[in-house]
Amino acid sequence: MRWDLLEKFEVLKKGSFSRARKSFSGEEDFFQDHFPGRPLVPETILIEMIAQAGGVLLGLEMDFKKEVILAKIAEARFAEAVSPPCTLVVEARIAEAREEGAWIEGTVLCGGKTAARTRLLLVTMEALDKEKGPVVFSDGFLKNLNVYEVVRQSEGLS
Repeated sequence: MRWDLLEKFEVLKKGSFSRARKSFSGEEDFFQDHFPGRPLVPETILIEMIAQAGGVLLGLEMDFKKEVILAKIAEARFAEAVSPPCTLVVEARIAEAREEGAWIEGTVLCGGKTAARTRLLLVTMEALDKEKGPVVFSDGFLKNLNVYEVVRQSEGLS
């Protein structure tokens, strides 16, 4: 199972910053258990959205030639519980990058308020499945999120 949590990238500035959006209606299946009668977006999903926004940013640095995976959550803080329906803004910045990976600092905003903030480590590795091609950055994934067009549009932003 693959969870592509981000719906749309708004900004992708190579080497520095990404911003994406995700909406939850409250009808998603995991809300049945988290929590009945008062659904909340699980904090693990907030972290994963930051990891995905940062992962695309790091992948872009390498022209998506390597896989990127979440290796460590160094810090995570949750200021606001997030209840559906909601639209979240996910921002990620590369704090420190090397060939082996990068430290990512990210936030999730809901209604302009910080819901989550995290610092995490993403690592790069060769293909996970050489026969089937990229697992993380498949052509369908990159096309669905319109990554290269968002990068082009973001070039003029300061």
